[in-house]
Amino acid sequence: MNDPEDSAFAQLSVSIIAGLEEKNIRDCLTSVMFAREVVVVCSQQEEDATMDIAREFTDKVSFHPFEGYARQKAHALSLCTRPWVLSIDADERVSDALREDIRRVLSSADAADGYLLPRRNHFHGRWIRHGGWYPDSQLRLFRKERARLTERLVHEGFEVEGTRASLEGHLLHYTLPRVRHMLRKNLDYALFEAREKAPRRRVGVLDFIIRPPVEFFKKYVLQRAFLDGWEGFIISVIHAANKQQMLVYLWEIQHRGTDGGDGG
Repeated sequence: MNDPEDSAFAQLSVSIIAGLEEKNIRDCLTSVMFAREVVVVCSQQEEDATMDIAREFTDKVSFHPFEGYARQKAHALSLCTRPWVLSIDADERVSDALREDIRRVLSSADAADGYLLPRRNHFHGRWIRHGGWYPDSQLRLFRKERARLTERLVHEGFEVEGTRASLEGHLLHYTLPRVRHMLRKNLDYALFEAREKAPRRRVGVLDFIIRPPVEFFKKYVLQRAFLDGWEGFIISVIHAANKQQMLVYLWEIQHRGTDGGDGG
């Protein structure tokens, strides 16, 4: 007799994109091995052991040159063959409670077309509950035929045609472990955001003077990041610095005719 849980999870593909993630990918994959298909798309081939580790868990590991987060996720989605897809990043984990929620969805005759998952973001080992970091609901579980990626360079996401609902189990996100790692990655996000804004927004002196402190105030005071102690303060500072860097990139693109990248 077939295990009903196996039957439910047989409908599910897990889609994962990864860069240099040898420190994260093992724990990520361990958390999703209940799925009958796991697809991993890597954007780096030789710099670390991410692909080798992924191949210990699944034979559906491939390389795809990085063309932006949305295109990377769309490519991974195209490789999934099951009717349901759970899309996660290499620094995320599926909690036991979320796994059970997913099983119930896949076993239901009247399931919605897409599900929002509450995400617990961790920084320096601490669950950050304020500053807009929680519940940080993400649309990550959906019927493949109903889903598509939004065409954005940064803060990309999935959209579904049809009904949506929310689950209670958490997606666990272990963000970059050190400030320098976060600052480095935020430089890329700032560049993508600047490229996205360049056709429709001009940057001026007042933007540089006003925008960063306003962003810090919104994060630290209005969104109550101060309740998360030093971590909340550092996150607010980094957020403000990220907006300042975005403005610098935007100025460079608009006044020097570059794309903000290394190639000019």
